[in-house]
Amino acid sequence: MSDTLKICGLTVERGQKLRTFLPVPDTKVKIPLTIINGCEDGPTLLITAGIHGGEYPGIAAAMELGRDIQPADVNGILIMMHPVNIQGFWARREMIVPEDGKNLNRVFPGDPLGTLADKTAYLISSNFFPIADFYVDMHSGDIHESLHPYVYYPGQPTPEVERKSKAMARVLDMEYMVRSLATGGAYNYAASTGLPSILIERGGAGLCLHEDIEAYKDDVRNILRKLKMFSLPVKPRHHSPRDVENLIYLEALETGCWLHHIHSGDFVEEGQVLGRITDVFGNTLTTYYAEQTGVILYVCPALASPKGTILAAYGTLKEFDDEY
Repeated sequence: MSDTLKICGLTVERGQKLRTFLPVPDTKVKIPLTIINGCEDGPTLLITAGIHGGEYPGIAAAMELGRDIQPADVNGILIMMHPVNIQGFWARREMIVPEDGKNLNRVFPGDPLGTLADKTAYLISSNFFPIADFYVDMHSGDIHESLHPYVYYPGQPTPEVERKSKAMARVLDMEYMVRSLATGGAYNYAASTGLPSILIERGGAGLCLHEDIEAYKDDVRNILRKLKMFSLPVKPRHHSPRDVENLIYLEALETGCWLHHIHSGDFVEEGQVLGRITDVFGNTLTTYYAEQTGVILYVCPALASPKGTILAAYGTLKEFDDEY
């Protein structure tokens, strides 16, 4: 790799750190960006945080890592965007880009002639995915999402991309990982182009807790160490993720008030009550039961639940395996 990185009109020399704003073409929007061109050669790691502007711990972790990591600490190039959806971040909006109402994570690879979300996705997919050796998309539970930490790795690309992605997921200090069969989303699109990728979920409910930020920073350090990009010590892990399979995304059948009986991280038995939807007078409309024994990864903590809301997500635990 060349000693000098040139991208989107920016130049970063070997041994230099650049913290600046990346313009989204044909808009007035600028994305906060940190590029650390390490003192020694190595891979290029791309990290996006805040594709959803209300998912705070990953954003804060990327901000602080960009401040604290120095070129002397890195072999290769570390690129971090924090947050990508800067408009949604300042507007404190869940999921969407306020200007066009689109979920940025659902429009990849984007369109240079589209709306702001499309142009942002195109900027990333056309300029940054091609130069990266690995991609990490940092998410959290949004304002109406409470979750137990877990990581997705793509299950639809080539076997080699899946293998490299899963191997990276295994270095994270969390209990669960999920093989995604979806094709949408930034990391799944990246994987379809041959770029090994993962999506991390940590923190939630619109909170920005110190422990979640610190855990996210440890995640990134472990990834850097796995890529042989990082020379500083990392903390010992307490967990190695197990696969969660057969995910059920429980969807509200009608608009009402959701009263959940379970929390993220709980184990449930088949037939156990997960919660109920009532009307605004407290009368039960529907009671929801677990369709299988498994672990709860996600619960909607909000009382107001429009029809179609994902109330909970849960799946079965795969037996341990030795595959890496």
